[in-house]
Amino acid sequence: SGKVTTPAGKAVTQYDTATRLSVPSGEDAEVRVSTDSSARTVKAAVAADGSFTLRVTHPGTFTLSVDYPAGRDYKAGSPQSVTTTKAAHTQDIALKYGYTTTIDGQVIDNLPSGTSEFRNGAPVIVYVEGREMADTVSRTIGSTFGRYSIMFDHPGTFRVAASFEGRTGEYSIARHTGPTSPTGGNIDLR
Repeated sequence: SGKVTTPAGKAVTQYDTATRLSVPSGEDAEVRVSTDSSARTVKAAVAADGSFTLRVTHPGTFTLSVDYPAGRDYKAGSPQSVTTTKAAHTQDIALKYGYTTTIDGQVIDNLPSGTSEFRNGAPVIVYVEGREMADTVSRTIGSTFGRYSIMFDHPGTFRVAASFEGRTGEYSIARHTGPTSPTGGNIDLR
């Protein structure tokens, strides 16, 4: 038994364009278990909260895998090998993020004096589901100061944060799908 989760261990959701909300979608998955010694595969439906239970008739080494619809905010990962001699075993299965994106932008430092500067050397971090996914430092790119370019895996929502000498700022996308680069990406430090 276990749960099908996001990489951050949260409930799996899918963005619903009609309601403009992320709705539970764990029940769209199906978990399978098989053994090396048998061609038999046991399948189990997944509940809306991501939980599943499979029953096998003997201990040993098993391969757990999950089917999840393609083209979603998350996608199925590689099968997992599980070895157990116990009557019950718990194993969560984390899906992978569904998209890879590159975001480009510029870090703009709004100084207390009222002036603004493009800032090289500012740490820039991408957070997906509240978890740090990728980082870089703003630098001169193509003779433009304060630029950053960062590639990362994500579902539909992410946040990019920068800081420099006690000033912070962020840029967030509430909904973005696919590998195309989002427009914007500028981060104002305050």
